[in-house]
Amino acid sequence: MILPALRRTAALATALAAALAATLAGAATAAADSVDPVLTLQAPQPQAVATAAAPGTATTVTPSLMYTISGASVYSQATITIDASRLAKIADVTFSDNCTVQQSVATCDEFLWWDDVTPESTYGLNTEMHVSAKAGVAPGAAAAYTVTGIADHATIVGTTGQVHIGGPAFAQSGLSDMSGLAVGSTASEPLEFTNRGDRPAAAAQALLMASPGLTFADHYANCAYSSVPDDREAEEALCTFPGPIRAGEHVALATPARMNVTSTAYAAYLDAITAPKGDPSITLLTAHRTWTQGKGATLKLTVLDPGQPSDVPAGTVALDFTDGSTDYAIARLRADNTADFSVTGTSAQAAQGSTVEMDFSMTDNGPATIFNRGGDSVGVRVTPPPGTTVVGSSANCQPSQYGNPDVTAHGPYSCHASYLVPAGQVTSFSLTLRVDSLIPGATGTVAMDWGGPDPTWRPDYDTNAADDSATLALN
Repeated sequence: MILPALRRTAALATALAAALAATLAGAATAAADSVDPVLTLQAPQPQAVATAAAPGTATTVTPSLMYTISGASVYSQATITIDASRLAKIADVTFSDNCTVQQSVATCDEFLWWDDVTPESTYGLNTEMHVSAKAGVAPGAAAAYTVTGIADHATIVGTTGQVHIGGPAFAQSGLSDMSGLAVGSTASEPLEFTNRGDRPAAAAQALLMASPGLTFADHYANCAYSSVPDDREAEEALCTFPGPIRAGEHVALATPARMNVTSTAYAAYLDAITAPKGDPSITLLTAHRTWTQGKGATLKLTVLDPGQPSDVPAGTVALDFTDGSTDYAIARLRADNTADFSVTGTSAQAAQGSTVEMDFSMTDNGPATIFNRGGDSVGVRVTPPPGTTVVGSSANCQPSQYGNPDVTAHGPYSCHASYLVPAGQVTSFSLTLRVDSLIPGATGTVAMDWGGPDPTWRPDYDTNAADDSATLALN
């Protein structure tokens, strides 16, 4: 038996222990919350800056100074230090106004403030560095710089970058838009480019990226191929050509790229990038894919103009253009094809005051895959049955008007699939409704939302309007 005094002592001890535990837990949480985030500076891609010998190309470059954040937020004063002393031997380097510079080392003030950080996202510094070739420095020189930092409420991990003086610059021409292509036919795309840079390239590469509905008709021994079905770059080919590709040299594919127009083709695209072998832009675009080397004949380049011989060393980093030329081209190919979109509704029973989930869907019955490259999603517009309030929805459904409480409560809602809808894909949606008034035979609607200039507009690929709407029946 425990005496009252002892019971009070035991109770007090228990309360104190609980309070201490809560205090320690709170302290641990506060300590966890107060852990400084780690800001990791991302290595800038190597860049090339032109000399006066390459008109129409960039004579000044600005490296991209980006970082990632390990935590959910950052709120910190920081000092970023850029040591460009080695780079300054071959280039003229200037910095933004938030920097103090001594002997080509810049000390730059930054205030870093981000909330609700998205994982894997990158954020940019306000600090800028501008680099141009120093007069008299010949193409072929290169030098590195370092970027480090300290902060009062963050840990900063530094990085390095590199700038090359001079480089190749492959200006493209030749891709052609085509329409009226028959399903089952083959489209041929010529490709030409000229080295407008001030350095040759030891070898050249062409990266061809085909959207759904196109496949490569030929597989060459000097090309590697990658397939990711239903991706916006569903088929890719990376072809390598031995050089050198001299400054001023103009070349063309000896055989145009041939594309099969498949049963899923409608609005399809062929993108082409040309660059010196080893250029970081090609490496970045191809690193995440699986590649299979082609077999058979070798795809060659035909030299249309041999350019100028020189003793300048070959470069692997391409110059940027400033005169409107580009090393990236897009061919738009339109096939004669259709895609019939249909919707399904549903019916449900629910008592007054209860909630009910109403599921519905949209289907691309094909045969074509629809790719709205501009980013417009294909979707439906939903009006809930009367007497209900929307209390939830699937992630792909949102009120058709933001900031309008009546629309949020009673619709209509816009539900979207994507800008790329493969043939045969069924996209599911749902609304969760609270039944405010019991109305026998209450009906709502789900209908294709073509998003055109007027309610009667519809795309030419879907000629069947009979399956564009369905009923949401409640009670």
